[in-house]
Amino acid sequence: MSKIHGGNIFQFAHEQRIEPYEVVDFSANINPLGPSQRGLDALNAQLRYISHYPDATNDDVLNAIADTYGMDKHQIIVGNGAAELLYAICRLPGYTGAFVPAPGFSEYKEALEASKIPVRDIFYRPREDDNEKPYFEVPYLALETFAAELKGQDGRIIVFLGNPNNPDGTLLDKDHIRTVASMLKDANSLLVIDESFIDFVGNDPLQDNEHSMRSLVNEFDNIIVVHSFTKFYAVPGLRIGAAFGNEKLISQLHQYIPSWSVNTLAQAYTKAALNDVDYIKRTKQELNEERAFMYNALDDIEGITVYPPSANFILFQVNQKGITANYINEELKKYNMIVRNCDSYVGLTNHWVRIAIKDHDTNIKLVDKLTDILKV
Repeated sequence: MSKIHGGNIFQFAHEQRIEPYEVVDFSANINPLGPSQRGLDALNAQLRYISHYPDATNDDVLNAIADTYGMDKHQIIVGNGAAELLYAICRLPGYTGAFVPAPGFSEYKEALEASKIPVRDIFYRPREDDNEKPYFEVPYLALETFAAELKGQDGRIIVFLGNPNNPDGTLLDKDHIRTVASMLKDANSLLVIDESFIDFVGNDPLQDNEHSMRSLVNEFDNIIVVHSFTKFYAVPGLRIGAAFGNEKLISQLHQYIPSWSVNTLAQAYTKAALNDVDYIKRTKQELNEERAFMYNALDDIEGITVYPPSANFILFQVNQKGITANYINEELKKYNMIVRNCDSYVGLTNHWVRIAIKDHDTNIKLVDKLTDILKV
């Protein structure tokens, strides 16, 4: 079972005796355009200040986030990647249990266990719609039932949900989430929605993304929406993320984020990249085209079930006897390619594979290799 999230090009390069830049990494879901040039220029200009401490207030980057997403800056906190914020949320006092999606991002469970909060999986079930297209069903009814049972009890829980969920790309329904959030509020409990990949969804401007649950923090004081900037803006090595919530929750979270958590270069890059309108528009346009191309190309391959994507990654299940994700990765190694073996996700096995969507030429190469590997 793979224990890492994907994207360890350095380990792969070492094993293959190649340079990291030679790795074709389909295992990490990063913007295929690479970093914003406007952001890189700002980062380079800020290098002269790395002998000084970062701005502990994060004021400039908070203003940029507030403007980009149409939120009040006092509803926002930034951290050293979304993961640091997940761990901070789990340190909030008084919570006696939690639910996490299965399959789902493993860091939810890791963060909860680090705070000694008991965790239960809540399973997304594979289904088919009326057109025989596969999807994962969000267990709203089960969540509502758990919340109803908690009302009047001493226990308080945290519910984590992904929007879109990783690795399957399932999007949440806002009306259902309102119901769940309301019932959790009655039970003095918290709903955390991870929107690390939400900026890849749809083609609307970032502020107007109809699929985001961010606006619900204005309606509910028990919702936190976590956001990553390193995926859409292609800088996971810099580490910066944000959380949106009501001012009281954000104030509580500040107690668990160290001073100078976000470094000077991450601050400068993010502020500039958020204002790089052309880069954002080009990312949306090219990703929409490549997402459609990759889904259709993979769906034509015999022996796999491909789940319709919503963001910048696609999940498929291998149905051929004797073919596993491990086998696929071993074959792809010959071409210095990696895909994500999903056997570390609860509820999935090594017959499930997630791939990131990259540029067109690179996507074609992967489709060709997968077609050869999966030939019946």
